[in-house]
Amino acid sequence: MQTKPTRSCLLLSSTFLLLGGYAQAAAVTSGKHSSPHVTRNHRTPSAVGAPTAATPGQSSASRSAKKASPRTASGPGETISISANRHRPGGGLIRPETAARSISTVEHEYIAKQSPASNTLALVNLSPGANVAMGDPFGVTDQSAVSVRGLNQQEIGFLFEGVPMNDPDNYTPNSSEWVDTENMEAVQLQQGAPDIEMPTVYSAGGTMNVRMRDPQYTRSGQVDVSYGSHQMNRQYIRYDSGEIAHTGLRAFASFSNLTSQAWRGPGRNNRRHVDFKAIKDWAPNSNTALSFTYNNENTAWYSTPTLSDWQAKGLGGGINLDGIYKFGDANYYKGYGTNWTNYFLSSQSHFALTDRLSLNVTPYFYRGFGNYPLGVYTLPTSGTFYNGTQPVDGAIAGAPYAQDGSVAARWDFDEHESLTGLNAALHYDTRHNHLVFGAWYGYTDMNVNEPFSAIDSAGNVSKSYLHLDDGTQLSGWRYHTITQMVSLYIGDELRLLNDRLLINLAFKEVMAARNGTLQQPGPQYATSYNTAQPLPRMSISYKINDHVQVFANATTSFRIPIGSAFYNQYNSPYDPSLYQTASTNLRDEYSIAEELGARYHDRWVTGSVTLFNNNMTHHAINQYVDAVPYFLDAGGLTTRGVDAEIGLAPWHHLSPYLSGEYLYATTDNNITMGATTYATRGKVAPSAPRWMGAIGVQYDDGTFFGSVSMKYLDKEYGTFMNDERIPGHKQVDMMLGARAHDIGFLKKPSLRLNIVNLGDSHYLSGVYSTGMVAGTSTYYVAPSFACLATFSTGF
Repeated sequence: MQTKPTRSCLLLSSTFLLLGGYAQAAAVTSGKHSSPHVTRNHRTPSAVGAPTAATPGQSSASRSAKKASPRTASGPGETISISANRHRPGGGLIRPETAARSISTVEHEYIAKQSPASNTLALVNLSPGANVAMGDPFGVTDQSAVSVRGLNQQEIGFLFEGVPMNDPDNYTPNSSEWVDTENMEAVQLQQGAPDIEMPTVYSAGGTMNVRMRDPQYTRSGQVDVSYGSHQMNRQYIRYDSGEIAHTGLRAFASFSNLTSQAWRGPGRNNRRHVDFKAIKDWAPNSNTALSFTYNNENTAWYSTPTLSDWQAKGLGGGINLDGIYKFGDANYYKGYGTNWTNYFLSSQSHFALTDRLSLNVTPYFYRGFGNYPLGVYTLPTSGTFYNGTQPVDGAIAGAPYAQDGSVAARWDFDEHESLTGLNAALHYDTRHNHLVFGAWYGYTDMNVNEPFSAIDSAGNVSKSYLHLDDGTQLSGWRYHTITQMVSLYIGDELRLLNDRLLINLAFKEVMAARNGTLQQPGPQYATSYNTAQPLPRMSISYKINDHVQVFANATTSFRIPIGSAFYNQYNSPYDPSLYQTASTNLRDEYSIAEELGARYHDRWVTGSVTLFNNNMTHHAINQYVDAVPYFLDAGGLTTRGVDAEIGLAPWHHLSPYLSGEYLYATTDNNITMGATTYATRGKVAPSAPRWMGAIGVQYDDGTFFGSVSMKYLDKEYGTFMNDERIPGHKQVDMMLGARAHDIGFLKKPSLRLNIVNLGDSHYLSGVYSTGMVAGTSTYYVAPSFACLATFSTGF
C-alpha cells in the first residue's frame, strides 16, 4: 500500500509556487532575464544554482582569466574545472574528458541543486556502472552502498582532497562525513583503474574522487536553511574571505547543523560539520592549499531484512527496530545506531620549479573515533567470565540495573583510527614526453574494542563501560593493527602526431606490511602480513579530429585482505569458544582490466562508449554459515560489459542526460565453506544487475529551474548460488526551484524543493550482506517518498 505525500510536502510545494511567482514577477519587472550564454564566474558570490552576470563591458571569460588560479587539479593526472555554469552538457552530469580511461564527472552545477544533505554515493547514482543502494532518503547516514561494474565498495578506492579515505580495517567508505555538498566541487568516478599517482590500492572496482570547492577571490557568503519530511531540519552558513590584501591568500569556512527523525522505525539523526579551505598562490603557476574538516554525528540504524521478512512484512513495523524498551530486548533501537567524530587535514601543493619541471606534494592526516553498537545482550551478574580464553571468577561491579541475576547491556564496536601519509610526484616535460616519478607512504593505526554499557529500566544507555570487581573490563574483542604502505611509481606519456596520438607506459610497485596484536589472553597474540605487488599499466589514445577520440588501456590493481580477518574472535565474555578463527591462508586480490572506448564532443553533444573486461584472482569475501563468519578466497571473478553515457547542451533551457550499462559478472570457481563445497562456478555474481539505465532532464532559464531523473536496475542475485534474487526496480526523483534577483543584501535568493522517490515505490534497493544460499542474505530497504525544501541566498 502506497502512502500519500505528507502535509508538510504539500505546504512546501505551495510555498514554492508562491515564491516562484514572485521570482518571475521580479525578473519581468527588472527586465533582466539571465541570458543563457552568460558564464557564471566561480569567484562571484551567488546562491545555489544562481547565475551571475559578467561585469558590464567585461566578458565572463576575460574576468575568469584575470585572476584565474592555476590550481585546477582534482588529483594526480586529472583536472576538475573550478568554474560553475548552468549551461554544461547534461546539466553538470557529464563533461568532456581526454584521459585514456573511462571517467564520469558530476560537477557542482548538478550537485548544488540536489538535497543539501546528499551522500556522496547518491551523487553518482546516474553515472554509468554505478549501482547505488541507499538506505536513507537524504543520505544523512552511511547506511548505503555502491558497487561499480559488479565489484563492491570494499574494492573501490575513495579519495577526498587527494587523500585515501577507505576505512583502514574493512575498506568501506564513510562518505557522508567528508564535506558538505555546498562545498563540493565535483565527484569523479573512474570506473576502471585509477591514475597512477592516486594514493590508493583498493581500486579493483574503480575510484571515486571528491574535490572541495576553492575559496572565492571576492569576499562573500552563503546561507542555506532546509526543512522537510521526517522532521528534517538543516542550517548551513559559509563565509569567504576573498583575496586578503593582495597576498594571494584566500580562505573560506563553513558550518552546518542537521537533525532529523529516522525515516522508518525509532531514532534520530544529528550531524554537526565544519569545512575550511585556504589557498596561497606563490607564483603564477605555484600554490598551496590547506583543507580541514570536522564532523560529529549520531545516526539511527535501519534494519536490513531477509527477503522472506520483506515479502511477509513490507514496510510495516515487523522489520523495524523496537521503540519501547523491555528488559533484554535485542531489537531495541538504542542498542544500534552510530556515534562518530572525525578530523581531516590535507595540504596539496603544486610548485612550478622550471618551465619543464614541477612538483606535487600532498601530506595528510585523519583521525576518527566512535562506536557502532552491535545490539542488546544480557550478561550474568556473577560467575565465571572470560578475558579471551582466560577465566575470571567474579561479579560485575555494582551490577547496575540488574534483574533476576542478569544485566542488560549494549554491546559496542568501539573504534579509534588514524591515517597519516605523504604523496609526492615530480613531473618533467620534453618536446614529446611527459615523465612522472613519484612515491607514496601511508601509515594507518587501528584500535578496536568491544565493551558493554548497562541499560537502565527506562532504556537509557550508561556512559560508562562494565567492569568486574577486580577492574577487568568486559569486552568481546580487542585488537590493534598498524599497516604501512610504500608505493614507488614511474610513468612516461609519449606525444606524437602533433599530440593527437598519446602512448602511456607506467609501473607502480606497492609494498605493504600489516602487523597487529590480539589484546586478549589466548593462543594468538601477534600477527603479521607482508606483501609486494608489481602494477604495470599502459594506455593509448588517438584524437581522430576535434570531436572524436578513441582509447584503449590495460591496467592492474590489488587489495590486501581486510584487517579483522587476521584475528581470533571469541563468542562473548562468558563463552570462550571461537566465534571466528584467524585466517592464515588469505592472499592479495589481484585484477587485470582492459578497456576500449570512444568519445565524441561538440557544441551540442558530449558522450562516450566503453567496453570493459576485468579478471580478478583470489577474490576475498566475508560470509556467514550458521552465524559463524568465514573470510574466504573465492577464487576468480570475471566482469565484462559496456558502459555508455551522453549529455546534450541546453536546448530551450533543457539539458538531457542518459547513461546505461550491460554487465555480465560471474564467479569462476566453486566456493568451499567449512565442510561444504558449493557449485558456484559460472554463477552470476551477487549485486551485479545485467542491465542498468538512467535518464535525467534538467531545466534552467535563469529564473526557474528543475529536473526529473529516473534510475532503473535489473534484478540482482543476493546469493552466490543464485537461488535468491530481488526484482528489478526503478525510482523517479524530482527537483523544482526558483531564484530571484538581489534583494537588499541578499544575493540571488532561491528556493528549491527536492523530492525523493516521487512514485513512493516500495522495494529492496540492494544487497547488504551476501549469503551463500537462499535465506542467508539481507538487504537495504529503499526510502519511501520524501521531500526537502531549501532556501538559499548569497550575501
